[in-house]
Amino acid sequence: MSSYPRFWVRAITLLLVLAPGAAFAGRPLDTEDTGTVEPGKAELELSGDFARNPDDNSWSTKAVLSFGLISRFEARIESTLLFLEPRPAEDDEEAARKGRGGIGDSLIGFKYRLLDDDAAVPAVLGSLTLRLPTGDEDRGLGAEDVDVGLLTVVSKAFGPFNLTVNGGYTFVTRDRNLDFWLAAGAVEYRATKEWSLVGEIVCGLGIHGVHRTPDTIVLRAGSTWAVTDRIKLDGAVGAGLTRESPDVLVTVGVTILLF
Repeated sequence: MSSYPRFWVRAITLLLVLAPGAAFAGRPLDTEDTGTVEPGKAELELSGDFARNPDDNSWSTKAVLSFGLISRFEARIESTLLFLEPRPAEDDEEAARKGRGGIGDSLIGFKYRLLDDDAAVPAVLGSLTLRLPTGDEDRGLGAEDVDVGLLTVVSKAFGPFNLTVNGGYTFVTRDRNLDFWLAAGAVEYRATKEWSLVGEIVCGLGIHGVHRTPDTIVLRAGSTWAVTDRIKLDGAVGAGLTRESPDVLVTVGVTILLF
């Protein structure tokens, strides 16, 4: 497998619902949470992201628009502008100049909260995410066909702490040997009404033999700050724990309640 398909396997692993909302937890984490946008309201997440991968550096800007359709049920769409810069050997200056950029693959997601968090039971949510091949595969900006991600999310609050666990599976329709399991866990500490500290571990685990999706494990820590009731700023840094994981991940963003 060439370096760019490997990159997109890693990127899809991080984006598909182990993310998600955006993608898909409350930013800046990739772990999905059990929150949904209220019916009739919309939320916009904007971010700038950097990843230092084993074979390249990538910069991206993302926009995620979420809609509350009915009680506990949310739909969202995500679009990405991506720029890739190869990291060749030091003597290969020409290759170093061959960066490429453009629209990446898009995501459509739906999530429904089955149970609310109360004294007896945790909150439980189910999520479905579709990756659409809107990026140029020949230029390394996407992958063909549609991937389908299914996820279960469980969360429980303990005073100022909130714990969240994700477990799911992604069907890679272009090559089922690339299917992978998804697992993540996150903790949020609400230090004040406006300010929180967050951290997570996110794993993508291949399941099919020699040509399976490479295993990825990422640790991330960050913070959020609610500027107003409608605007929240965030930032986080992460590091990979396996050879195929990104070496470094940095994200900054803003979440805006539109109406």
